[in-house]
Amino acid sequence: MQKLPYVSARHLVRSAAITFSGLVAVAGAAAAADVNAITTPGKANLTMCPESWMYRSCNLYHHIKVPPQIEVGGKVTLHYGSNPKRYVFPVERIVQDGDSCTVFSQTDQTDNVENLVITPCRVAPPPE
Repeated sequence: MQKLPYVSARHLVRSAAITFSGLVAVAGAAAAADVNAITTPGKANLTMCPESWMYRSCNLYHHIKVPPQIEVGGKVTLHYGSNPKRYVFPVERIVQDGDSCTVFSQTDQTDNVENLVITPCRVAPPPE
């Protein structure tokens, strides 16, 4: 009879936790998807990240009016702030995650960049 190697309970729990976190990460990655166009409820949260020569910090603005439909390649004119500002937001990428969508002003970076978070949102049907 061959003797099996001893495996501690700690090792089993750690292995199970690693496996579970890996499954959650894969499920989360599968849930978010790039889309070409969305319908909106007319409001969004805007994150603006002005670049300075010393640092980059972001400001969050709530209840920003947006059009009922937004599509990649388009531009959205936004008015925001207590000292009203006008900004033409270039729509480069839209990521849907559940009932929330994030609209990015660039395709490659997702941290510390201008974006609109829209909840709820739906994928818009393709134009006829």
